[in-house]
Amino acid sequence: MNPSLSRAVASAPTRLFLANPRAVFRGYPVSGTSVTSFTTIHTYTHPQARSRSSNRPQFRQRKPRISLTNPATPTFSTSRTKSSPTTTTPPMSSTSLIESAKRAACRQAVADHFSPTFTYVGIGSGSTVAYVVEAIAELGPSVTSKMKFVPTGSGSTALIKNAGLTVLQVPDLLTEVGYHPETAEHQPINIYFDGADEVDAELNCIKGGGACHFQEKLVSRLSKSFICVADSRKKVDRLLTSWAYVPVEVSPVGAEFVRRELIRIGSKDPKIRTSGPTFIRTITDNHNHIIDAPFPTLLLNSEKDKLDPAKGLWTPDALLEKIRSIFGVLEVGIFTGFNGPDVAKLGTEIEGVKPVKAYFGKADGQVETLG
Repeated sequence: MNPSLSRAVASAPTRLFLANPRAVFRGYPVSGTSVTSFTTIHTYTHPQARSRSSNRPQFRQRKPRISLTNPATPTFSTSRTKSSPTTTTPPMSSTSLIESAKRAACRQAVADHFSPTFTYVGIGSGSTVAYVVEAIAELGPSVTSKMKFVPTGSGSTALIKNAGLTVLQVPDLLTEVGYHPETAEHQPINIYFDGADEVDAELNCIKGGGACHFQEKLVSRLSKSFICVADSRKKVDRLLTSWAYVPVEVSPVGAEFVRRELIRIGSKDPKIRTSGPTFIRTITDNHNHIIDAPFPTLLLNSEKDKLDPAKGLWTPDALLEKIRSIFGVLEVGIFTGFNGPDVAKLGTEIEGVKPVKAYFGKADGQVETLG
């Protein structure tokens, strides 16, 4: 990557502080302010999953402003009078520390992997990705104007548009690049950035807390590489350690059938996801439902010799294959198997959805990497 671009990303002043960037995706709570303050929006958050959609922030003048040149230590000032501003450094809340960790991971990932030569960039639906878009947009039109950004859902579509970047949906991408079976190029997206609900020691992931894992797998399959960004809470030794369930996108008419089949293969009390105060069933961008299926902590794929479904011992590969075989299932939120570079070497008949590298931001501002 261009060294000057890397320095620019890592040192660029932060323009937006989101106590909950997932709000950008469903228009729920943006509790934070920017150099020109955003209004605060309140939210309902489902206990198992948070939705993602878009809502353009509303601007309000002459409100307290926040400077985040150093994101870890925000400094508050006021513009109501011309007197010398009062500066304080209030203690960071746990939410602010988490968001600072996410931002640090995203800025480092963009600095390490983003190139001005890219044509197509995939943007995922994870809450952390708001900071990836922020870092890319700060590079300015001289870098981004010739690029197109491929979203994984309605929320990331709005996020890209609100940042002033060019959106290209997957069907339009495939039309634009054309189809040439005789060529080896089946990964037109240069890079794909997204978060995860959990990442294990082999870079297998659980995704789908925001109900976009089908689109996320589609964009990942079309990408040369997937870079995962998250805070350090998402890093675990084995999947389903902290995150309790596997998200499964299903046909609405077949949802109860799939739920019963999940019980039959060992899931403990799988539930059709609901949202909102009236607990209506969650509808995905594909007009489907989501079943959240709890399973015991998974093995690593390298521990397949311990595989014993009767005892609840599954590897990510084995559980993904089993759930996919259930009639009525569209896609499963387990990202395992091969990554983009593996597919480029081995051929197009295999699925490449695993990240090549993961960045985990820590509360002290440091970033840990895996891969």
